[in-house]
Amino acid sequence: MNMNKNAMISYKRYKLQRNARKTLRYVFAIVIVILFLIPLFWLILSSLKTQTEMVTFPPKFMPKKFQFQNYILAVTKIDYLRYLLNTIELSMIYTVPGIITASIFGYAFARFHAPGKKFFFNIVILLLMIPPVAVLIPEYAFYAKLHLINTYYIWLLWGIGANPLYIYLFRQFFSYFPKELEEAAILDGCSRLGVLFRILMPLSKPVIVTVFLLSFLFVYGDFMAPVIFLSGEKTTLAVAMANGYVIRNGILLVSVLLSGIVIYLIPVILIFSIGQKYYIQGLLSSSGIKG
Repeated sequence: MNMNKNAMISYKRYKLQRNARKTLRYVFAIVIVILFLIPLFWLILSSLKTQTEMVTFPPKFMPKKFQFQNYILAVTKIDYLRYLLNTIELSMIYTVPGIITASIFGYAFARFHAPGKKFFFNIVILLLMIPPVAVLIPEYAFYAKLHLINTYYIWLLWGIGANPLYIYLFRQFFSYFPKELEEAAILDGCSRLGVLFRILMPLSKPVIVTVFLLSFLFVYGDFMAPVIFLSGEKTTLAVAMANGYVIRNGILLVSVLLSGIVIYLIPVILIFSIGQKYYIQGLLSSSGIKG
């Protein structure tokens, strides 16, 4: 009887501790979510304020009256749709070739055995440590000599060159595929590229979506490169918004700018919401962690 009683007490204590840990995890997760959402709520509420409320100190969280006309001004004061389409086009020009070339390089590093393979893969890893902004000025001088300034060919060349991070993700993902699939296809007369694009790529949706999201959002949210390489009607929405919501005397319409930013974020949220499942799977698979 005493043993059963002690066992019941131990079980209840264990269950209580387990529920307490689970509750703490949920509370911690909720706090983190709230901390991430506060800036978004502040952005949305600020986009509905007047210009006077934006410069008032101390700032107030809620506007006195919602100024929905700020959103109308945001899309009419500049050619919002044109610049949005420019940004999407530029993102796709970089993303699609980048996925193709990164998958080819990643497959080569994962499967081929050749002299210098380890050395060149280490070069790829080292390139991850170089921030893109550090080479923008030398690249400008190079592309100026090729007369490519103010064209989208620069982003096409960057995509074809393949981002080291995307090569690494594909390489890690392909490394976990059983070789028997490829060997059977090669025995049936399939080439190496055929194996990659007919067998591996259809099975690689998580890493493809992951690379697509990272690549698309990298260009979509980039400001520095379009400022340096593009001008006029070919520029992106981020640059157009930074320069377009200014009235006489150089006064920036802050609330209108914030309204433009809210609309600018909608495609990002939609794309990530659709692909987040595969995005997480791709990161876990490419890192060697089983989800």
